[in-house]
Amino acid sequence: MVSEIESLSAVERRDAGKVLIVDDDHAICEVLREMMLVWGVQASSALDAEALFAACEEGDYGVILLDVYLDDVSGLDLIPTLKEQFPTIKVIIMTGYADKETAVTALRLGAFDFLEKPIDMDFLSHVVQRALDLHRAEEKELELLQDLKESQEELLDHKNRLEHLNLRLLETNKALTVFAQNIDREREELQKRILFKLKSVVSPAIQKLQTNKNLLDRGSELEFLITQMIEELTSDLTMDGKLSSVLSPTEFRIATLIKNGLTTEDIATQLSVSPSTVRTHRKNIRRKLKINSTQYNLKNYLLSG
Repeated sequence: MVSEIESLSAVERRDAGKVLIVDDDHAICEVLREMMLVWGVQASSALDAEALFAACEEGDYGVILLDVYLDDVSGLDLIPTLKEQFPTIKVIIMTGYADKETAVTALRLGAFDFLEKPIDMDFLSHVVQRALDLHRAEEKELELLQDLKESQEELLDHKNRLEHLNLRLLETNKALTVFAQNIDREREELQKRILFKLKSVVSPAIQKLQTNKNLLDRGSELEFLITQMIEELTSDLTMDGKLSSVLSPTEFRIATLIKNGLTTEDIATQLSVSPSTVRTHRKNIRRKLKINSTQYNLKNYLLSG
């Protein structure tokens, strides 16, 4: 028997499961324990209820072979507490005084099986193996359920974090929108201040030039600057801001004159250039403003803003 026990590796014994034998007869405990070891099953023994619960707390047992009649308590009375505290442990009741009522009671209380002494060892081996297999299956199921629960908690945590990040992104987007609106308002206010300053500084200078005797022949042009260009700058900030960003100074001036209703010939006379030069500038203005269709009138486009 000893050689058979030693032939089993530690891994094989561990994987086979653990059995706790509970009987107030020490000799029976030893016989059953040695048989378990021969079958490759780790086994320990306990002589009373106190030792039984202490062993269950300390060891990872899959099966308990429990005698009905212990010195201090009935094995049947221990089944409910065992099932409550160790739900996956399988309890196999043993008794030397078998009767139908005791067997029914044991099974009703949650026992896995009921064996009558003297126990047939082949039958015991079969019952213990079935109990250990069921214990392992239930332990695996509980482990999978725990993994599933942890996975669900992780997914919920990720979901909550994503929702939090999404909320933060929405708040950031709102803040950026407000920031952009504020920048636009500040830019418009800055344009107003610059153009107002331009008008307040340049207009008096032009008016002073108008009184200069040496420039009397340029009086109409100076008047145009005051009444048309500067007024236009201060009256249509948005459009002029866009125009000034894409057009050259000459093109910008021509665009302003077109907007004020001057013809190509009028502009040529006003700027002392040829009409063909003005037409070339008009083409460049349309190209830069991306007015591709000839259906769009340049003056109307400039007036529409």
